[in-house]
Amino acid sequence: MKPPIILAGLLLPVSLVWAALAAEEPIHWGGGAGPNMASAATNLPADPGAVTPLWEVKLGTIQYSIPTIDRGRIYVGANDAGVVRPGYTPSGGGVLQCFDQATGRLIWQMPSPRNKAGVKPPYHFDQWRCGFCSGPVVDGDRVYAVSGRGEILCLDRDGQSNGNDGPFRDELDYWGITNAVERTLGPTDGDIIWKYNLLTELDVVPHDVCGSTLLVVGDLLFACTSNGIDGQHDQVPRPLAPTLIVLDKKTGRLVARDDERIGLRCLHGHWSSPLAGRVNGRTLIYFGGGDGILYAFEPPRPAAGVQLLKKVWQTDCNPPDFRMRAGQPVPYSKYNANSPDGPSEIIGTPVFVNGRIYVAIGQSPLHGNGRGCLSCLDAATGALVWSSQQLERSLATPALADGLLYIPDSTGNLHCFDAATGARYWVHPLGSPTWCSSAFVADGKVYVGTEASVLWVLQAGKEKQVLSRTRLPSKPITLTADAGVLYIPTQRSLRAVPGNPGKAD
Repeated sequence: MKPPIILAGLLLPVSLVWAALAAEEPIHWGGGAGPNMASAATNLPADPGAVTPLWEVKLGTIQYSIPTIDRGRIYVGANDAGVVRPGYTPSGGGVLQCFDQATGRLIWQMPSPRNKAGVKPPYHFDQWRCGFCSGPVVDGDRVYAVSGRGEILCLDRDGQSNGNDGPFRDELDYWGITNAVERTLGPTDGDIIWKYNLLTELDVVPHDVCGSTLLVVGDLLFACTSNGIDGQHDQVPRPLAPTLIVLDKKTGRLVARDDERIGLRCLHGHWSSPLAGRVNGRTLIYFGGGDGILYAFEPPRPAAGVQLLKKVWQTDCNPPDFRMRAGQPVPYSKYNANSPDGPSEIIGTPVFVNGRIYVAIGQSPLHGNGRGCLSCLDAATGALVWSSQQLERSLATPALADGLLYIPDSTGNLHCFDAATGARYWVHPLGSPTWCSSAFVADGKVYVGTEASVLWVLQAGKEKQVLSRTRLPSKPITLTADAGVLYIPTQRSLRAVPGNPGKAD
């Protein structure tokens, strides 16, 4: 890992005050514990391109995960092209890295070599060098993520600096390091506590990537298996394999699984992430399926053996005419048969706000542009509150703040809706497709990146106002912020951009 680029004049004061300014609770999903891409951070730059970064660290060559911030550290997943570690050879796999939030110094890294068996039939994943697409989840002294090779990993927050904690102790073998001289664990090496292999334990066949972020509720860990179609895009090899599972977060033991047979209706793959919401005095788990249906489940209760999750409700997020027309099924768009019509799956993560669920449908960008739908559902019953077809397919997770909802579609338009009614206040053409980045709202500003490596900043509110447009060296991913600093992840780097000097949250 190359050393970070640091603005020397700002390093000392930032280091001295960081302990007081850094978030007390983990910042997942850009804004907080849930997937709403809205943050309470203030004093953020309106024109990030005009501000000298505090630091910038080089990552790999592809990066899709949203950084997580916790107690002075920032965690990010990428591919392993930039990993420098004696004996480790980048393989097109992934890496989860932990950096010092104040300086960008590498604290530890956990490479995950590519599983070449993943590209052999019926498997068709881990071949795009995407690495860790799962956002890291920090819970106390543990970090949880899904590797690109189909493993749920529980890692030590301190890496190897406090020793090699078990029960898993074979990190060197896991990395493929055979040279005796290089087979020594150091403080900047990651530490696996336990791992759960989705392929061998559940016989799932992930498609393209393992792209779901985990959910921690109490002692339970909820995970999407990324089960999907085969490499020929003809069928789902394991249609009866579970799509949503629950593990004991302390041991990795399988606690529960869904029994909805979602794989029988899978359109392409399962990449959406589970979320939790509390309605009418009880917690429900919500999951957007690869069949375009949103499910609500009860969490499992303590019991022996593996339970089946109890479904509370399900709602199809595709309007009826997306699936059937004139009594005939509308074909699903594919990479080799693009169509603006047909049903879509749920890829972005639904958002729970004030007893309602907000969710969009979308498809792989290779399937071309097409009709989309944004839905607002009653979180207790799944009843439709409102829906809008004014946007096209979207891979984004909605961002809600001050009664407004912001979301880009894959075509490249940023939309602002009334969260209560679904009325659209404005739409802004971004000039390029947008599918790597969701909108991030903070400090009265809306930040969103495009596939043309442009970062847009607009004023949050019912009236559209563009604040800045910045060309970046590579495509930006969803941003996050903390303590007056905006963190801009791109495909190749992570940079920390301050707001006004001398001020703080």
